[in-house]
Amino acid sequence: MFSSTFLFCDPISGERMRWLAGVIGTAGGQEHSGDTGNVKIFLTGDALFSLVDARTRPAWATLSRLPSVLVIADGDELRLQGLADPVASGIPGLRITGSANRESFWGELVSSLEKDWPGTRSAAFLLCTSPYMSRVPVYMLRFLTCVLGAGLHPELYCYLDGVHALHDGQRPSEFENIGKGVSALSGNTVRACRDPWFAACSRCATARGYYQMNPGTGFCEPASCIQDIAIKPLKEILARFSGFHPIASHMGGWTVPAGDGKEGVPTLTVFITHPPYCSEWTFGGLSLAIAAAMDGISTNVVFIEDGVYALQGNHDVPDNDRIFNVQEMIAVTTDIGSLSYYVHAPSVADRGVSTTGNLSLVREASDGDLSRILFPAKKDPAFTPAMRMLFF
Repeated sequence: MFSSTFLFCDPISGERMRWLAGVIGTAGGQEHSGDTGNVKIFLTGDALFSLVDARTRPAWATLSRLPSVLVIADGDELRLQGLADPVASGIPGLRITGSANRESFWGELVSSLEKDWPGTRSAAFLLCTSPYMSRVPVYMLRFLTCVLGAGLHPELYCYLDGVHALHDGQRPSEFENIGKGVSALSGNTVRACRDPWFAACSRCATARGYYQMNPGTGFCEPASCIQDIAIKPLKEILARFSGFHPIASHMGGWTVPAGDGKEGVPTLTVFITHPPYCSEWTFGGLSLAIAAAMDGISTNVVFIEDGVYALQGNHDVPDNDRIFNVQEMIAVTTDIGSLSYYVHAPSVADRGVSTTGNLSLVREASDGDLSRILFPAKKDPAFTPAMRMLFF
């Protein structure tokens, strides 16, 4: 028996819905090596449009009928986006939060994670997107506020563009002030006799000008930063991943087996879903996964959707271009014992591409293989007490 929770804030494409439905449906709707699971899927933000999109709505209707699957939609965001009526009438079995007799979406998510992670003392949010260009930082504040309200210690890990949350002097005219929100949350946490652990990746902060060399001391120091978020090496942030607590993000989730889930360090599965070079998603996801594995955390990397382009052909970075060769990153890390690479075979087939033969240690995975990776059974030698999932 296992409990799985997913949180989706970003758009869900038809392709993603197909493989998610296949993977989750296998785990939540059938006996899985003798165990049946309970799967909760929380939808907010742009993910809500998938409930009315003709390309994805049938899959949600199918999933919501499974007795072990519960789909939960953010009622406040549905009303904001004008989706409340069509969603309420279109998906049988869907739970919509925010009505008079139900707790808030974020409160229900925190209540769920307390059951999934029994005895946990904290809950974290991995923030990868910047304030104002994205609504995810608002969701982060709502989630961590409910975490504190439940008597838990809130933790914030700022990574990639998420480090912009630490910029001092934010003064948005039309949006919720994220900098002030983080400072208020930190203060409220201290007053509640809880420990706020808020940190930003030093590499990401340095790249964006928040961590600068002081010529007088010879050391890097925060520049134009609020005091409530400390700048720390990624290794220190990943040290928190060894603890028994949930880590939410804009797209991700966790699986915890019932009973003995507190044994051992939770494993990590990172989905690489973007092409390799025109954004930082692929490099950032790989960097986090490799660093976690080198720290002893059992880690899976799955190239899926447009992420499979990282494995196409042979990448040749021009001499005048300062960028990491993604294929070289993969090739030099395949000997890390706690790191496994997979490529989603249906994603490769859908695009009509072929992967390079130089990366033979990247194993092909079907939807069924992904289900076994994400929801391993106890008799499986790869069984792990708990697993976190992050999308990049």
